[in-house]
Amino acid sequence: MYKIAIYGGAFNPPHAGHANVIIEASKQAESVLVVPSFKHPFGKVMMDYDLRLQWLHRITDRVRMHCEAEVSASDIERDLALKSDGPVFSYNLLSYASELYGVEPKQIALVVGNDVAEALPSFYLGPQLIEKFSIVTIPEQVGVRSTLMRQNLESGQGIPPHWMAPGLDPVDYKIYAPEVA
Repeated sequence: MYKIAIYGGAFNPPHAGHANVIIEASKQAESVLVVPSFKHPFGKVMMDYDLRLQWLHRITDRVRMHCEAEVSASDIERDLALKSDGPVFSYNLLSYASELYGVEPKQIALVVGNDVAEALPSFYLGPQLIEKFSIVTIPEQVGVRSTLMRQNLESGQGIPPHWMAPGLDPVDYKIYAPEVA
């Protein structure tokens, strides 16, 4: 059991698959921090940070009863980004968390899906990240991706209710849909 599991991502938008990962990660750590990207390392355009953080607070509030650990949305990446004046990479985020919370690096786990787990060696300081910290890989269960949700919403198709994250409402997702004149 790890002290802290950090589940980071764009969450643009968050969906039911993200909620499932939070629940699964809670089985492997005492605390799960859900961390939205503040300044994406590769310049990915994302919805407003504060809105995504607010959504994650609502989701963690809703899934908490299904979790085996403390779960919360965290603005730790924003704090680090504002101090470092640049993009935040996973290695830097986990190092910062280790210092901030006084937790040994191996007691901090980065939560990833299978696709990211395979790409970790090519991450910024990837080999060091793998050696210094722990990795928790959680397989995708719901079969929905944020990109697919945005595409559906932008084309006016809408999204199936089972794609929506607990705690969010269809109105929350309309921000991704085109405005109708």
